[in-house]
Amino acid sequence: MPSPVGHALAGLAVGVLAAGPRNLVRSLDPPAARRPIDTALLAMLPMAALGVLPDFDLLFGVHSMYTHSLGAVVAVLLVARVVTGAWRWAIAASLAYASHILLDWLGHDTTAPIGIMALWPITPAYFQSDLHLFLPISRRYWVQGFLAHNLSAVAREIVCIGPFAFLAYWRLTHVAGKRM
Repeated sequence: MPSPVGHALAGLAVGVLAAGPRNLVRSLDPPAARRPIDTALLAMLPMAALGVLPDFDLLFGVHSMYTHSLGAVVAVLLVARVVTGAWRWAIAASLAYASHILLDWLGHDTTAPIGIMALWPITPAYFQSDLHLFLPISRRYWVQGFLAHNLSAVAREIVCIGPFAFLAYWRLTHVAGKRM
């Protein structure tokens, strides 16, 4: 399963690009003194947080279950719609959240139960892709090679997802810069 770095990058890339940079900048209504980079960072943080949010189930010992499912994506969509009052924002938020599920599905899971409950509440079955695009993050800090393995996994995530996150960042700063 990917690291929080990969999930944050995917969440911000998907969320920002789905919401549309112009809409994000407009909704922030930046003061004249705010730099484009500050506006971009303000817009990206909630989407990055939504990309990481499903892993908070680790705190409760039920990782890769309900928070990693279609049911959770629908819940995020509905909550975001109520909070923002706009479907575009709600869809962007739910897509940022769903990016986590996609990355975990594409990742190599080594901890039972293998995979994620992607289609819950339709089925409680666990699913995992055979691609194993992302390496598992080791939490066994006492094992030799722990740091090298995790750095390699994060580097792979940055190479795969980083360009999309950079594109989202560039679009936001470009749009925010034009508004000044």
